[in-house]
Amino acid sequence: MKKIALATLLALVAVTASAVEVGVVGGTDFLTGDNTRGTAGVTVGQHFGDFSVAAEALRESHDNTNKYNLLAGYDFAKFGSATFTAKAGVAYIDNGTITQHNDRYAGVVGLGTSIPVTSKVSATVDYRFTDTKDNASKFQGNTVLVGAKYSF
Repeated sequence: MKKIALATLLALVAVTASAVEVGVVGGTDFLTGDNTRGTAGVTVGQHFGDFSVAAEALRESHDNTNKYNLLAGYDFAKFGSATFTAKAGVAYIDNGTITQHNDRYAGVVGLGTSIPVTSKVSATVDYRFTDTKDNASKFQGNTVLVGAKYSF
């Protein structure tokens, strides 16, 4: 019983010591077939030292497409006040033209940087590559996002 109580206390300390972040992003998707689409959304994340996890809800301005991303990150470098993060995860693409449900899932890899503006607000820039399956190939491509996040 003491081990469970100690593990719970350690988990609570780890969660309260890390920063919860909420942000807004906007950018462009450069997709297969020379298609570009504006995209915007919200992000919620949490840092655990150099590691992070984030959930995003993005809306493309074309084709009534919603993308939901779950990304893990690792802060691998810091130059001045800028922190650089490698990211990997999965995306769920919600679009009626994708007929096979399994094809709605895609792999996502990318890099991001965060530059503090104040003690609580940071500017962000992200690059992502989304790798889709055959039936969703028109959603495969690169995404560049610019945004701001607030740390609690």
